[in-house]
Amino acid sequence: MNSILKNMARVSLFLAISVGAMAKLDEGRWVPKNKEILSKLIDDNKNQGNYVVFDWDYTSIYQDTQENLFRYQIDNLKFDMTPKEFAKAIRKDIPLDNFAKGYENAKGEKINITKIGNDLDKRYAFLYENYIKNKKMTLDEIKKTEEFKDFRGKLAFLYEAIGGTFSHDIAYPWVLYLFHGMTKDEVQKLAKEANDYGIGDKLGKYTIESSDKLLGEAGKIVYEYKSGLRTQPEIANLFHELQKNGIEVYIVSASLEDIVKVFASDKSYGYNLKPENVYGMRLEMNKDKYLSQYKKGYPQTQTKGKVETINKFLKPKHGGKDPILVAGDSGGDENMLTEYKGTKVLLLMKRKGKLDDVAKDKRALIQTRNEQTGLLVPEN
Repeated sequence: MNSILKNMARVSLFLAISVGAMAKLDEGRWVPKNKEILSKLIDDNKNQGNYVVFDWDYTSIYQDTQENLFRYQIDNLKFDMTPKEFAKAIRKDIPLDNFAKGYENAKGEKINITKIGNDLDKRYAFLYENYIKNKKMTLDEIKKTEEFKDFRGKLAFLYEAIGGTFSHDIAYPWVLYLFHGMTKDEVQKLAKEANDYGIGDKLGKYTIESSDKLLGEAGKIVYEYKSGLRTQPEIANLFHELQKNGIEVYIVSASLEDIVKVFASDKSYGYNLKPENVYGMRLEMNKDKYLSQYKKGYPQTQTKGKVETINKFLKPKHGGKDPILVAGDSGGDENMLTEYKGTKVLLLMKRKGKLDDVAKDKRALIQTRNEQTGLLVPEN
């Protein structure tokens, strides 16, 4: 009798351990089928040396942390460059051709880096002398000047024009060059401030206009931008369950690696990833300060560079295995989504008009979000 009771106790303990070890994704707002497949993926592949790869912007969060930081940097004039260094950074690798259709000034006239660059040089020199370097004026005072208005409108637009006109290998690193002269700690502190501002800001669109009085060579610029950032609790919970079950989670992002680390590892955002598991764009350093130069010999972590990063840094850590899951939202992720035969699930945080071909893959899980709230939509 005692032996029977002991055996029953062992069976009960085994069942309790087995049940406890099963993936327990929060119900959240997942499409039910997606939650079911993700849970099964974890249960079938746990504790076997497996790993997954996620994009960051628009995939692990809603909207773009790098773009949010860029406009926050402009609005708060967080730069540490001389006027000469600024002029060099904004022109770095940019062709002299006119920008593509859709990136003209308010009169419909063509613009190029020479015209807008010359205007920005003058505005930055004024801002540098009166605030950035010498603090002759307060931030509130400088923001009331036509020079600031023109600088804000044209620098924000320049990022969009470069991205809409030139190749990824030119456009993606460009925005990072504006960190020239800043330390890693300064940029990460700025990223934290910008993240918190973005999370507190409403999701929507707003317009920035350059000065009506200081037209310069480029003329008046009017352009619309997106506002706000949101965390994705369901993605954070998925990260936790994967790691709890012995499946390593990596980020491969086209944003600066050091700023994504802030979002991914700071406990206040809830993702709680290891900083060393974040791979992103890198810059050369002069001692402890960033330079306006991309890291030599390191892949750009966008499009094909994401595959190169996985092959070079992640696969060797896992015995040459392919990632069991890859998650992304746009064409910048398509290469890593479609590269690996061993990938069992493609999690598409779907946006309108993006990854339509990949969505046809039988491995694809389609998960959409509400554009007004950033929340997952529980039905497709």
